[in-house]
Amino acid sequence: MIHTFAFAGMDLEVYTLLKQMIFYLQNAGVDLLKVMHLVLRSSNNTTPSTLVADELIKIFIANKLFDHAIDVVNHVKKIGLEPSIYSCNYLLNCLAVANQGENLARVFETMNNFGPSPDVMTYTIMMNFYCENYPGTQNVSIKEAYKILKEMREKEISLSAATYSVWLLGLCRIGCPDVALKFIRRLRYENQSLNSYCYNAIIHGFFAEGEVSKATSVFEEMSNSGITPDIYSYSILVSGFSKFGIIDEGLCSIQGMQDNNIKPTPINYNSILQGLCAAGAAKIAKDCFHYLKNSGYKVGQTAYNILITEFCAQGDLSSADELLEEMISSDLAPDASTCLKLIRASCDMGSVDKSLKYRIMMVQKGYLSDTITCNFIVKQCCTDGRVMEALHLIDEMVDRGIIPNLFTYDVVVQQLCKDINTKKALELITVMLKRDMFPNVTILNTLLDGFVEESHFNKASMLYMGMLKLEMTPNIITYTILIDMLCKRGKVKKAARQIKVIQAHNLFMKIIREGMSPDNIYYTSMISGFCEIKDMSMACALLLDMQKREVWPTVVTYTCLIDAFCKLDQMDEARRLFRMMVRQNISPDVYIYNCFIHKYSKLHRMDEAQRLFDGIRETNISPDLVTYRIMIKGYKMVRNYDLAYDMTDEMHRVFNIPQTLSKKEKKDPDDALL
Repeated sequence: MIHTFAFAGMDLEVYTLLKQMIFYLQNAGVDLLKVMHLVLRSSNNTTPSTLVADELIKIFIANKLFDHAIDVVNHVKKIGLEPSIYSCNYLLNCLAVANQGENLARVFETMNNFGPSPDVMTYTIMMNFYCENYPGTQNVSIKEAYKILKEMREKEISLSAATYSVWLLGLCRIGCPDVALKFIRRLRYENQSLNSYCYNAIIHGFFAEGEVSKATSVFEEMSNSGITPDIYSYSILVSGFSKFGIIDEGLCSIQGMQDNNIKPTPINYNSILQGLCAAGAAKIAKDCFHYLKNSGYKVGQTAYNILITEFCAQGDLSSADELLEEMISSDLAPDASTCLKLIRASCDMGSVDKSLKYRIMMVQKGYLSDTITCNFIVKQCCTDGRVMEALHLIDEMVDRGIIPNLFTYDVVVQQLCKDINTKKALELITVMLKRDMFPNVTILNTLLDGFVEESHFNKASMLYMGMLKLEMTPNIITYTILIDMLCKRGKVKKAARQIKVIQAHNLFMKIIREGMSPDNIYYTSMISGFCEIKDMSMACALLLDMQKREVWPTVVTYTCLIDAFCKLDQMDEARRLFRMMVRQNISPDVYIYNCFIHKYSKLHRMDEAQRLFDGIRETNISPDLVTYRIMIKGYKMVRNYDLAYDMTDEMHRVFNIPQTLSKKEKKDPDDALL
């Protein structure tokens, strides 16, 4: 029946019968190829079999069965027939669109060797693939494209303007517009058929390379050659000029379009707006936009999106908001990308209320905000101290199918710990676990630090042990927090303090063994701990060790050591360290001077204390309240009340403290001075 219909030239009926047969055989699990081979062999007449083969190729292609279609082409040749050039070209084109380069090359080679002979359409399809759709970063295989071009010329196949335009596009895509220009000039010299598409490819190529003057020159050359620029020619000019900030030329190109009865498209005007915005002239772009709108030009969503995006980038949220209101009143809605930019810009400007408003608008328009954008709002809520709103937003994210990530939870845990609310932070981590989100070491470090700040040392220790049980590797920040906790752990007995410092040192040595590099914060914490327990030999050994490792001490490091030596009456060591830090270009601060002044005052050596006090001013360091009070108390201790009162008056003037001494206070200097 199939061959009967084919013999009668009833193409549609053949196609329908074959389609139904293939559908049935596929569902029955029968080998399609074997059956199709039988169908093709079942007629002794060439014409019906060729028609059947053509229809089979179409059906297999329609069902994405490219291998079956190729098999039909090959099998037809085996039985001495030849598929039509139309079917082969159709197969080639579909293979090119499907990006099946190997199959494409194989079918083309088969046609070259066994027929049907490739025609100009065949070669154009191949040229298109190698110049536009070839897999790779540039989508071009200029070597293969050149083979096609060379073969066409050798076979004296007349090349069309369409084929030439594709070849020129390929040259420009690989960054060779100069070669393309030489080629087109040779074609023009040979009186070959050319069109605006050939020149458009080169104009675009020069713009892509940043050679604006050459692009303009090619446009003029095209016009002078008698080829009329089309809408794409002008659009390339407008886009190119706008991209490079040559707005005047872009506007002239639009005028040129109108002079040649070509109506500018919204894309052309959007290119101008984009160019103005890229040049930082958003306000001029806005004025241009309103001029177009008032002139009756129908502005679209894209134009609004361009302007709103630029104003967001500039931090001009009021102008962006104004355009948004105007857009909505024109029955237009911003796209999802613009909404996200509005949210992020409002968060950057610290306006969490506006960001929440924009998010509600997104939801109403059916857009789904992404996790990153929600994180912007969560972070801004936390920055503004609105943690409960941040938590509510996280719950809403989950309800809408937006998965919070570790950053989402991290910013909230950080804020809760800053707010001295580790209890709530711990609850949030429990919520994370219920949502199959396991906290990372960064989040747990934040909670660990929060426990230490709240003096919940047992909880901090339990959290650390829990991390180890879960085989979570602590990082250098974890150890920094723990060492700092052990070295500065509240008021405990001397023996307990020593044990804690030794534990901290053991931990310190462990991180060195594990290949981590302690920084100056680590060393300073350890030095501070040993200074607290008056083990100055270990403290000094750590100072030497850190310098050997090229970890340079800070003013805080030296403050710990100098203060400890002063308290131990080892003033020579304190002065030696002071000289050492000066040699290392570490500027002493007021706290170090206070250590020395306090010690000299206790030793009743007020001359030296006064000399240091005066020296502070010479180094452009202002004495603080503590400095004055130490000096006042020191003079009081040596019974020099005149200087004590003078120092008190000076302190009142410097720090603007009202002098309200009662008669009793004047009689009792000890109470009045401090």
